[in-house]
Amino acid sequence: MNKLMQLLRSTLCVLMLVGSASTLAGQNVLYYLSQPGDYIGLGAEITFTGADGTFTVSGNSNSVRVTFIAPGHWWYLNLAAANGAVLQPGAYEGAQRWPFQAAGLPGLDFSGDGRGCNTLTGRFDVFELVRDATGAITQFAANWEQHCEGAVPALFGQIRYNSDVPVIKAVSITLENPLNTRGCVEASSPQGALVSMNANDVTDATGGKSLLFNWSSTTGDTGTASAFSFKAPLSAGPATPVVVTLSVTDLTNNSTATATKSVCVSDTTPPSIVINSPVPGQIVHGDNLFLDVTIKDTVDKNITKYDVFVGSTFVSPIDPKTGHARQNVLAAPKANGSVALTITVRATDVSGNSGQRSVTVNQIP
Repeated sequence: MNKLMQLLRSTLCVLMLVGSASTLAGQNVLYYLSQPGDYIGLGAEITFTGADGTFTVSGNSNSVRVTFIAPGHWWYLNLAAANGAVLQPGAYEGAQRWPFQAAGLPGLDFSGDGRGCNTLTGRFDVFELVRDATGAITQFAANWEQHCEGAVPALFGQIRYNSDVPVIKAVSITLENPLNTRGCVEASSPQGALVSMNANDVTDATGGKSLLFNWSSTTGDTGTASAFSFKAPLSAGPATPVVVTLSVTDLTNNSTATATKSVCVSDTTPPSIVINSPVPGQIVHGDNLFLDVTIKDTVDKNITKYDVFVGSTFVSPIDPKTGHARQNVLAAPKANGSVALTITVRATDVSGNSGQRSVTVNQIP
């Protein structure tokens, strides 16, 4: 069963330690994240506090029962150590449905709002358990993972009763850069782009001092703050991403969780083309027209050629050398009178992005 739980934990969504302004010391909080397909939580992420309803805690040396009642909601959590042992802070693996767990296994059951498991597998961690002189529980903090009917979708839950242990929420990394039409960050230079990420809502009641951040990427970059920036190289697209990993450790209980985010960098911006000469409406005598063009591209600094068209007729490719060229592109006029001619310049960069610019002139004999 331990091997099964380890496998399930490694393949399911990862959780991260996070606090918020609603989890100040001594408050009562019930939080759960239900994966799609989980019958108990119906795929929702819910937080209840003492402002939403009433928390009561009872139990004995072996088990704890937490009840939360609010208008339209009722939830029950039962946790028990194996074989009648004393329940105390620690990790409890291979849990089965309380109170029907097999000998040698801890008991777990989270149910409510009319839904419960017939059988379940799971695990839980007790972080804080304080009893007074009469044995009544005065402070309690625990996290659990429950799979109803042994299914893969999980419900991850956290309970805090008069506790200052930070609440756990789902891990989330935000990419600050907008994405282009290829689903990548737009390249800003031949070297790629500066990519910025943030760990969402990663603070706690102590102002974040109890959380340790560790970022790393497949580019070799690292970071230790809640925000992370690094230079990602130009890539072929989403099939060849840079993978970023975030690990956060809560120093109050040494719990660590990780999350990953993939990002690619691509160039979707066409070259910038400026026709310096001729200007629109310019009168050209005979074939005396010289085309003067400037081409720039953010990523491709060495565009090797551009194509010139007079009307729909392709004239020739021209080597702009350093992005600037001047060449005669007109033949002698074949008719009397003024003729309007459109000159079009088209350039394609190394990423396959094409840009074009046109100018119309009047040609006379």
